[in-house]
Formats: sequence, C-alpha cells, structure tokens
Amino acid sequence: MTRNNLPAYVYADRGYLRFIRRARGQSVMMKEEPGSPEFWDHYNRLLKGREPIPTKRTFKTLRLSYVESDSFTQLKPRTKQDYQKYMDHIMEIWGDLDPRKVEPHHVYKLHQANRDRWRQANYLVQVLVVLLNHARLIGFLNKEHGNAAKGIPLFKQPGEGWEPRPDDVRSEFEQLATPRARLVYELSIGLGQRIGDTLKIRWDHIKDGEYDFTQGKGDKPLTVPLTNRLIAFLANVRKEGLTIICGRDGRPADYRTVTQEMRKVKDAMTHPDARTYVTHGLRKNATIELYQAGCDDEMVKAVTGHSGAEMLKKYGGRVRQKELARRAQDARNRAEQNKGGT
Repeated sequence: MTRNNLPAYVYADRGYLRFIRRARGQSVMMKEEPGSPEFWDHYNRLLKGREPIPTKRTFKTLRLSYVESDSFTQLKPRTKQDYQKYMDHIMEIWGDLDPRKVEPHHVYKLHQANRDRWRQANYLVQVLVVLLNHARLIGFLNKEHGNAAKGIPLFKQPGEGWEPRPDDVRSEFEQLATPRARLVYELSIGLGQRIGDTLKIRWDHIKDGEYDFTQGKGDKPLTVPLTNRLIAFLANVRKEGLTIICGRDGRPADYRTVTQEMRKVKDAMTHPDARTYVTHGLRKNATIELYQAGCDDEMVKAVTGHSGAEMLKKYGGRVRQKELARRAQDARNRAEQNKGGT
C-alpha cells in the first residue's frame, strides 16, 4: 500500500498517517507501516468505534466520551453537526484543560467575547452546559464543582425576533421572485413551518388537501390542512421530484442554495428594508395571520407546531396580545349585556 492509496478516513499527516472520522470526533495518529498487519489491526479497531478513551481529565477526553454517549448519538444529524462545530471551538480554547478548573467567570468571559454574534455566543454556552453535564455523569466533575456554564445570562434577541414582512415588502417580493423562491415563500406562508421542514415537504406528504408530517425540531407529528391560496398555487407547480422544492435534476434542494436564491431576490428589490427580512420571518407572518383570523393559542399551535405560550408571544407579538385582549373584552361586553337582560 502506498500513501496515495489509503483506506477510508486515513490521511497523510506530517510523515505519519491519521485516522479522521469527524462525525464521531475521532482523530488518531497511526504510526504503523501502511498495509502491515499492525496497521490493519489498528484500522479495524478504529472503524468499530475508537481507541479506549484516555483517562486524563481534559475537555478533549470529555468530548470523546460525549460523542459516544446515547445523548449525542440520538441527536438529529443537523444538531450533531452544530454541536461538533461548537465543540471544535471549545477544544481550540480549552482542549487540554481539566474541566474542573473552569469556573463561571471563565464561561462568562467566553460568552462576552462573542457578543457580536449573540446567537452563536448563546449556543456556545448551551453546548458547554451539555458537555459539563456529561462530565458529571462520567465522574469528571463532583457535585461540589457544579456546572460552570449553568446560570450564565444569555443574550436576548434584539427586538421581538424575526420581523414579519409588511404588505409592501411581500408584494414586491412576489413580483420579483424566481419560481423556486416564490414556491418557498408560498409554502412558508401557507403552512407556517421552519425552512428546514419546508424544504423536506414531499408531494406524497399531501393527501386530500392536508399536509401530514413530523417536525424536525422536537419530532412533533402534525397534520395541517392547506389554505385555499396554497392549494391554488400548488396546482400550477410542476412535479419534478419527490420533494416539492427541487434542486438540480429533481433532487431535493439544499438549504444553502435556497437561502442564497432568496437573498438574491431581496437584493434586487427597491424597498430600503428588504434585506432585513429573513425567510424564517415568514413563519411569524403565518402566526400573525392566524391570530388576525380569530384563532386562539391552541389553534395557532395546531398549525405552526409552536411548543408553548412563550414562543407564541414571540411570534405573535403585539398582534397576539391585541387579538386576545379584543376577544376578552368582547366576552366581558356580552356578560354585561346578559346581566342587563335578566
């Protein structure tokens, strides 16, 4: 075997070979001669799992243990990918550090150092909470150490979150949108789902005017009737593949390609604020339309799949408060009228 003809996951690295399997967090130096019995023995052991986890207490060792645990392996692929990215960042800073030496003020400083990207800073802390929880489970931390990442105040999203698109922005987007961008837009408005779930919608998920699926976040099964507007729009969409939103050759469209296409449409718009409205904000548009139609919280959740009142407050905003207050006062007025009639 030559170094140019290496098996899967094996790469040349500074005169040696390294087994790298990122999905499992594996990166192991292989000093055996390529093709030798010792090499294949080592390689097969790495394929089956990993080398025995070292006993030294470091964040690197903690990560190796965590990615082999059920807590990690049962996560969804997208969540695993996100966790790996933030764990990479943590390893760069604290990889060789004993987790017992990390105190809340260290995590707080790390969080503050990333404040310009508030969402990423919050996610970094949340991943640290998970890692340090696992550290307690495997005996790296004792009860008196606690979890240094718990209780760190997270940054709040500016304003009320993703802004819904006002009518003038929606109107211009509808006029300029490419066919695929318009399709994403109509599905997002009509069903009120996250873009990740919207991209996965298949034609066979829709039967008798209803969309039957399981949300990617939270594994919540939902059956949502299509609006009349969405039914009429889809009637003119050609079926090119299994999914409604397709990429090249009828294959499912990927997230990055679609978001770039949506961004290009906004770049072509004349509205001065067009670029500030993101695709996820369309979920907020759908939520607001439901409240304006007279739906209560339970009815809205049945369509959007929101988990609780706090998320509904975030997505419904002032419209939700106004509609609920109007219905409450109408109920009072009816009660007063009934009193007067008795």
